[in-house]
Amino acid sequence: MKKEEKTEEEILLAAEELFLEQGFAQTTTAQIAQRAGCNSALVHYYYRTKENLFARIFGSKVQLMLQNIFSFDRRDETFEERITRLISAHLSFLRENPRLVPFVLKEILFCPERAIPYAQELSRARGEFLRHLEEDLRAERSAGRIGDVHAEALLNLVVTQNISFFILATFKRAATGHILQDADFEAHCTELVTTVLARLRPQ
Repeated sequence: MKKEEKTEEEILLAAEELFLEQGFAQTTTAQIAQRAGCNSALVHYYYRTKENLFARIFGSKVQLMLQNIFSFDRRDETFEERITRLISAHLSFLRENPRLVPFVLKEILFCPERAIPYAQELSRARGEFLRHLEEDLRAERSAGRIGDVHAEALLNLVVTQNISFFILATFKRAATGHILQDADFEAHCTELVTTVLARLRPQ
């Protein structure tokens, strides 16, 4: 890698770390330069403004979310296998990006004008995913394999349960010092899969 490319990448990585740690408003270009090991002039040279850095990073995080969402849509598995993989993939995504959800929510809540384009893209992709999922659910209902469950309710169940798991784990760590282990993730995933599949069964 050329020195210029390495510097540009280090600036991007430093900005990402600081934005996730502090949010956009609290992060300065001087802090980004210091963490990247360069001067502020180089930050300006490669990205011009802090807003451009934010757009690059936020956009990449939205793409990560979208890739995670659409990893569900594979036809070489049974519907039950795809549901199980959806739950596992979403949990793994949150585990690998623990500060991402708070970061995205904070930026949308406190500076919506900056986050609106990315929130709209995320909403559009979510709608498309729900359309695919609803088609699958309709086919499974017609075949008598599942009950009257709709896509939005199913997705909301998975997302809220996984996010709640991380929120509660944060409180538990503060109170007891317990750090999540592989066994904790496996137990939660197994329990959620069991809950969702039970919800899907015909009554």
